[in-house]
Amino acid sequence: MTSGSPRSLVKAASIITAAAVLSRILGYVREMLLAARFGATYTTDAYVTAHDLPYSLFLTVSAGVVMVFIPVYREVVQRRGHEAAGRLVVSVTNLTLLFALALLALGWALAPWFVPILVPWFPEHAHALTVSLTRTMLPMLLFMGLGGVATAVLNAHHRFTAPAFVGLVNNLPVVLTLLVVSQTAHIRWVAWSVVAGAALGALMLLPSLRRLGIGWRPAVDWEDPGLAKVGRLIVPVLITTGIIQVQDFFDRFLASGLAEGSISALNYAVRVNSLPYGVVGTSIATVLYPTLAAQAADQQADELRATLARGLRMLSFVLLPMAVGLLLFREPIVQLMFQRGAFDPAATRLTAYALLFYAPGILLFGWQDFLNRCFWALQDTRTPAWAAAGLVAFGLVFKLALVGPLAHGGLALGQTLATLVSVGFLLWQLRKRLTYIGGREILRSLGVHLATAAAGGLAGWAVYGLIARAAPGDGLVEQVVRLFPALGTVVVVHVALALLLGDREGAEVVSRAYRRLARRRA
Repeated sequence: MTSGSPRSLVKAASIITAAAVLSRILGYVREMLLAARFGATYTTDAYVTAHDLPYSLFLTVSAGVVMVFIPVYREVVQRRGHEAAGRLVVSVTNLTLLFALALLALGWALAPWFVPILVPWFPEHAHALTVSLTRTMLPMLLFMGLGGVATAVLNAHHRFTAPAFVGLVNNLPVVLTLLVVSQTAHIRWVAWSVVAGAALGALMLLPSLRRLGIGWRPAVDWEDPGLAKVGRLIVPVLITTGIIQVQDFFDRFLASGLAEGSISALNYAVRVNSLPYGVVGTSIATVLYPTLAAQAADQQADELRATLARGLRMLSFVLLPMAVGLLLFREPIVQLMFQRGAFDPAATRLTAYALLFYAPGILLFGWQDFLNRCFWALQDTRTPAWAAAGLVAFGLVFKLALVGPLAHGGLALGQTLATLVSVGFLLWQLRKRLTYIGGREILRSLGVHLATAAAGGLAGWAVYGLIARAAPGDGLVEQVVRLFPALGTVVVVHVALALLLGDREGAEVVSRAYRRLARRRA
C-alpha cells in the first residue's frame, strides 16, 4: 500500500479530523474563556486586532511557503534524490527565519504608526493597548515560520499526525492562562501565552523531521535550482495571501467606527463559522494536496481531474448541512458557546447577526481554499493571485456599499459575496487549464446536497421547536437538550436522503463509517 493510496488517505484524513476536532474543542474553550473574562469590549477589540497583525503576517509568509514548497520538494525528491531535497529544506528554513526576523523588527518599530491607521476610531487607551499587545505577540512570527516549513516537509512525506496536533499545542498555554487571569490588565499575560503556544507547536515538529534524516545548519545554497524555483513561485503566492489579509484589516478599519464590540463580534462569528471547514474540510484538502502535487509532477492529468472533482463533491457533501445548521441555529449556538460572564445577551445578538451573513458562504470558503491548492499543485501561482486581487476588490466595493445599512453584518455579507466571485473565477480558469473538470457531475452533486441539506434543516427546525415547547428555559441543560438533537437531525436527514438518491459521496461516507465501526467491534 503506497502512501498515497485511497486507504492511507482515508486513514490520514481520519487522523487529521480527530486532531482538528480536539484542537477546535480547545480553541472553543479558549474563545469561551476569553469572552467570559473580557466580553465584547475595547479590551477584546484591542487583543483581536493585535493578535491578527502578526498572525496575518504569519499566514502571508508561512502559508505561501507551505503551498509552494510541497510541489517543488516532491519534484526535487523524484528527480534529484533525498539528499538534494534535504539541502533545499535547510535553505528554505533559514531564509524563512531571516524574513520572519525582518518582519518582527519592522513591525515592532512601526506599530505606533500603523495601529492608529488600522483602527482610527479607537479611543486613546485602546490604541495604546493594541500597540503594546502587537509588540508582545510579534515573536510568534519566528516560530510559525519554522512550523510552516516543517509542516510542508512532513506533509510532502505523507506524515500528517504531528502537524495535525500543532493547533492543539498552540491553544494549550492560552487556555491555561485564561483559567487563572481575572483582571483586564491580565490581557498581556494572554498575549505572552500566544507566543509560548507558537513556540511549543514549532518545537514539537522537530523530532519528526529528525526521523526523516533532515537536520539544520546555518547555510543557504544560493546555487540550488530548487531554491530559485521556490523563489519564483512564492512571490505570487505571497501576493495572494497578503492581499487576502488586507481585507481583514479593512474590516477592522470599518468596524472600529461601529458600536463597541463590533470587531470582537466579527471575530467570534468567524471563529464559529470556521469550525465546519476547520474540523472536516481542512482534513480533506490537506490530505488531497500532496496527492494533487504528485499527480501534477507525474503529469497524470486524468487522475488529477478525478481528485479535483472528488474533493469538490466531498466538500459540498460535508459542509452544506453544517452551513444550514449554523444558519438556522446561529443564536442558540452562540448563546451556548459564549454567553457567560462578561459576554452578555447583547454580545450574543451582535455575533449571531454577523453569522447570519457568514454562514451561507461556508462551502464557498472551503472551495476557494481547495481550488487555490489545485493551482499551487500545478505550480501555477499567478491565477490564485489574480483571484485574491479580485476577492479584495469586490469585497471592498460590497462592504462599503453594505456597511451603512447592515453595520458589521454588511462586512460579513460583503465577504461572502466576494468569495462567490472568486470561486467562480477559479473554476473558470481551472476548466480552461484542464479542459475538463467534471463540471456536470459536480453541479449534479451540488444540487443533490443543497436539496438534502435544506430538507435536513427543515426537519431540524421542527425538532427544535417541539423540544423547545417541552423544555423551555435558558439553562445550560435546556440549551443542550434543544440544540444537539436539532443539529443531529439536520445531519441524519441529509445523509439518509443522499443515500436514497444514490449520491456517491453519501454512500462513501456511510460505508467508511460502517467499516470503521465493524473493525472496532472486531
